[in-house]
Amino acid sequence: MKLLTLAMTKRTHESAFQYLFPKDGLEAAGVFICNQGTGKYHQRLVAAEFVGLPHELSDRHVSTVTWPFGSYFSPDTITNIDRSGQSVITVHSHPNGDSNFSGVDDGNDRALFSSVNAWFDDERINGSAIMLPDGSMVARSVDGNGQFRSFRSVNVVGDNILIWSNTKQSHSTSYEKKLSQTFGKGTLDRLRAMRVGVVGCSGTGSILIELLTRNCVGQLVIVDDDVLEEKNLNRIINGSMVDAKNKLSKVDAISRSFKRIGLGTQIDTYKALTDSSEVVSALVDCDVIFGCVDSAFGRYHLECIASAYLIPYFDVGVHIEADGTGNISAADAVSHYIQPDGRDLFSRGAYHLNQVKAENCRRVDPEYYERQRIAGYLAAVGEEQPAVMSVNMQAACMAFNDFIARVHDFRFDPDRQFATQRFRLVHGCFESEADDGEPHNLFKRHRGAGDNSQLVKNNIPHV
Repeated sequence: MKLLTLAMTKRTHESAFQYLFPKDGLEAAGVFICNQGTGKYHQRLVAAEFVGLPHELSDRHVSTVTWPFGSYFSPDTITNIDRSGQSVITVHSHPNGDSNFSGVDDGNDRALFSSVNAWFDDERINGSAIMLPDGSMVARSVDGNGQFRSFRSVNVVGDNILIWSNTKQSHSTSYEKKLSQTFGKGTLDRLRAMRVGVVGCSGTGSILIELLTRNCVGQLVIVDDDVLEEKNLNRIINGSMVDAKNKLSKVDAISRSFKRIGLGTQIDTYKALTDSSEVVSALVDCDVIFGCVDSAFGRYHLECIASAYLIPYFDVGVHIEADGTGNISAADAVSHYIQPDGRDLFSRGAYHLNQVKAENCRRVDPEYYERQRIAGYLAAVGEEQPAVMSVNMQAACMAFNDFIARVHDFRFDPDRQFATQRFRLVHGCFESEADDGEPHNLFKRHRGAGDNSQLVKNNIPHV
């Protein structure tokens, strides 16, 4: 049985909060209409819309609320939800701050969902949620027989990353206690309960995996289709000459080394590209994704996944230019934070669609790519950059610290100010840029679409 996650944007969450807490001290109710996110181990319900059930038509009290769900949702609306494969999650407020479903809630949910589940002729998940005055949420599924099952977590992605997990954690080891002294028990609990994806396991990726593991992230999904070579050893943490000579896959080499460390992080490995259906399913399970790829194709596809399934995405990059005489003319470490309601990498100019098309063409049909490149129809795919391990570490550390800040919220300045961070080694300066815009229409129309997103479900991104 798959674990359950409810995911939404900060904008959707704020809309629901404003409606459910109209400042009169009475409970109120609404509905999240959710698209499906089918992961390998998780079912992710992706909130596409919040609908407030009219206050004046609901029977609202300090500790209870009932609402005319059946009369408010017309047969046509129900038919559209059914045909779209969407799920229904009712939500009501508990102004008294009680995070438990009451006996009245149980009775109401059993009565309602015996009908709701009968609308659909499949086994899709439907359920209910509670929102508390601090905005936190708990959720559960309700089947046609009135059986309840708690959601693993409710995730809200915006400038901050909010995750309310149902997983109970214990911290008995000395290294966990040291970490809780720095960021607090609440943050440690959150990290221990998280599943984080890292795509690309070379220069920046291997360092990020080290940081995530040493900071007690509970589960990692690591993805890379390449094998270790001798030329990689100056920038891959825990890579060895023996592994390179044996052409061990990067994911296996890294996984083996971290299992020896024994800090308890579970690691799932995938020797594949991001357009593998197995990789997409594994990433849908993740609470956060780090992209440590050097291709426009990889960045584009990871943005598609993150946007469709409402997953916060950190892009880690390094730009180094050597002048050919042993000097460096440019060396930048760059970290981007991408959330579904903000500017994407494409809008920030991190890549161009002609690069995506060229790289995809070279991967799928190298001979055709070469003919088209020579004829001038496709952009040339760039060669590997020189490697400077310290710049890789700078980029990985910026991304990791940004991740912790968005989970723990320790910065003095608003997190929106740090959407792009750049350290220029040659100039010796740090720069940050705010997220001051909307996503490009390319991503906006697929935002929160889940499995219905054409950008993801056909595996190859359409450009």
